[in-house]
Amino acid sequence: MTTIAFHMPNEGHLGGFEIRRFLQKYMTVGLVVSVLVHALAVGSYYFVLYMMSRDVPPPSRVIYLDPSNLGPPPSLSGEDTAPALKIAQPKLAPPAAAIPKPVAEDVAPEEPQITSQTELSDILNSQVDPLALGGSGENLDIRQEIPQDDVIPDAGTFTPYEQAPQIVTRVQPEYPDMAKTAEVDGKVVVQFYVDKKGDVKKAKAVQAKPSGLGFEEAAVAAVLKWKFTPALQRENPVGVWVAYTINFTVKGK
Repeated sequence: MTTIAFHMPNEGHLGGFEIRRFLQKYMTVGLVVSVLVHALAVGSYYFVLYMMSRDVPPPSRVIYLDPSNLGPPPSLSGEDTAPALKIAQPKLAPPAAAIPKPVAEDVAPEEPQITSQTELSDILNSQVDPLALGGSGENLDIRQEIPQDDVIPDAGTFTPYEQAPQIVTRVQPEYPDMAKTAEVDGKVVVQFYVDKKGDVKKAKAVQAKPSGLGFEEAAVAAVLKWKFTPALQRENPVGVWVAYTINFTVKGK
């Protein structure tokens, strides 16, 4: 630890009056110095703010230089001109005149021969072996099996159509005697196939509530007598599978 000793003038010969005068003198000097330092700091701050708030006047004269008109920059080596680069030139032989080579003359193709219908028929008949067809070749009858349009697809098969079939004639189902006697209502969902003519060709009950009282048989028997307008796909009739719900209600219940 370093100790600094402060020696007052005339040490050992000072009384109370000299000490007060000595302290008052230096306290006054210190106060003046402190005021000057603070005044200088505050003045510098406001001077900087004043300088920053001043508008810089635009230059009185502006000179625009075109970089394309500027000369080359001075050489770093002090030479006026840059040394020329020595590039070896390739040695090329002078071009020789091309000698044309004769080519064969083009020959126009012959006119195509169009086979007539009679000649085409003779060619096809000559390629068919009548004996291989199981006969002498006379009165030969060739038939091709044409698929039937009335084949009913499996139930649930989707057939695209734009217009669904519309019912024309509807026959009311007969109320089963057992259900009528018991005064029981029923509901049956029937799935049936409507062909291109609008006739119901096939029908089956897929759901019945309650079951076993004859609602299924009565609903299927009635649907087979219905008549529809056929479904249309691009304005052409198509056969489709449809489903319909038939409700049985006891009269007067």
